[in-house]
Amino acid sequence: MDFNPFQLIQNALSQELCQQGFGEAQDLEDPAGQAVMFVAADVAYSLLYDDKRKSFILRSTSLTDGKPGDWRELSRWLFDKMSGERADAESILNDFLDVVRGPKRVAIVQQRKKRGQDERNIDPMFFINRLVNIFPELKDQLNQEKIVYGQVRFVTFIKHKVVPLCEDLVNQYPDSEPVQKLCGLLDDMYKNGDMDLRSIVTYVLLNGLSAQAYGKLASGLGEELQKISGFSRKLIGKNIKPEKKKKKSGKKVEARLDKR
Repeated sequence: MDFNPFQLIQNALSQELCQQGFGEAQDLEDPAGQAVMFVAADVAYSLLYDDKRKSFILRSTSLTDGKPGDWRELSRWLFDKMSGERADAESILNDFLDVVRGPKRVAIVQQRKKRGQDERNIDPMFFINRLVNIFPELKDQLNQEKIVYGQVRFVTFIKHKVVPLCEDLVNQYPDSEPVQKLCGLLDDMYKNGDMDLRSIVTYVLLNGLSAQAYGKLASGLGEELQKISGFSRKLIGKNIKPEKKKKKSGKKVEARLDKR
């Protein structure tokens, strides 16, 4: 290999983040592998190469007294440092740059854990934008959706545009890198998404897959999402009626009136 993939990605991230007010890359100790951190005020990004899983990871966190909290994974790409191609490293870099330049950057990075509050606030639009990295053909369809309807109809778009692509990908290439990336994205979106997004991931996308496709995908999902999706798929085809309100008895009122 005639290039250093970690240095390539680090340098480009550093150039972009410095323009956003972040400092130069700082070496970061991480048992998983080589890592650096970019700091701005009370937030930080980190680039990590996970030696065990052979993958590049972009993460973010908030800082307390200058110390990073728990890292939140924003994007993960498989890459073998010994045999990976430069073109693949540049694709990973472009994805990472899309994340740090994206409109949801502040919402993702500057989340602080507040007592008594749910910090899940990633919305369906962010999810769809991330899906474009896996299915580039969605980009034109997404633009068309905005032109025709003036907005993105999240449930309809996922059901009619995304689910068929996921179905074909999983059935044709069940062990491929894009499928692994899809599983990681679904786990992350379910873990950190708002209530609308969590419902879309389970009841719209995963429930929209055939039994065959879901069976091939399920093993790549995290334990929590496997469990939840297993329950949600049992509801497929069932009509769930809202609980009827119990009628208040009028006997007591009639009795009072009779005594008057």
